[in-house]
Amino acid sequence: MDQHQPQEILYVALTALEPLQDLNAFRARLGLPPSRHLISSVANLQQPQGENSRAYQGNVFLRRNIPAAIADEQNCRLWITGLPPTCTVHQLLKCISIGPIYACHINEPNSTGPKIWETAAASLTFFTADAANRFLALDAVQRFTVEGHVTRMVRHRIRTESVYVNGRSRVLRIVGDPNIVQPEYLSRIFSEGWEIRFDTDYMRFTADEEGKFNEIIWAFGSFRAQAHVIYMNINKFFAGRAQAMYIADPCVQGGYEYGTLS
Repeated sequence: MDQHQPQEILYVALTALEPLQDLNAFRARLGLPPSRHLISSVANLQQPQGENSRAYQGNVFLRRNIPAAIADEQNCRLWITGLPPTCTVHQLLKCISIGPIYACHINEPNSTGPKIWETAAASLTFFTADAANRFLALDAVQRFTVEGHVTRMVRHRIRTESVYVNGRSRVLRIVGDPNIVQPEYLSRIFSEGWEIRFDTDYMRFTADEEGKFNEIIWAFGSFRAQAHVIYMNINKFFAGRAQAMYIADPCVQGGYEYGTLS
């Protein structure tokens, strides 16, 4: 080829391209690697550390739902199968004596589709890989059992990095104005006002006899997207009238101090 021959330049109007999911294919034709900035194409990126299962029910575009490039022993996310069909967050977490718990999500049994399973399963994420490793070590000695169901536990295929605890927790102590610190009122604010999908592990409500302030100890199923967001919103939108504080996860303490409120 003549070195002085001008190279062919390919001009393509962006308006002529297909939607974002096809842009990485276009880059490949030009010999370019896929771009992580094309959010709608993230699920199609080559990830040697593993990809999401087709049965995965979470949002595959969230950063924490994309497998991290870490060693297996650094993965603090576990996958538990064989749980009771009607297993609740509380039934699962009360059996765990290691923590703190970063996130917990239960998949219900599935009776339709190509894959059918009669028991529940759970994605369980600890703040640290050390906690996940200790929990796996305990399971190797004595299988993790919930409500009489002996489970099977493995590393989650979505490898997840540790997160600094820094005094944070999935359990909040909420105190303040009795008109605000009420379980029914706050539940409505969380779900309808702030559009937060949350699970309650347990709750303890104490009303002040003098009517000056109430207290709620509220253990959520997850710190991620639940306790963390609620903590920030209460302290922002109810500043001066109510306050949320992190308190210790009972899983760290090896047991539950406060009973339950269904």
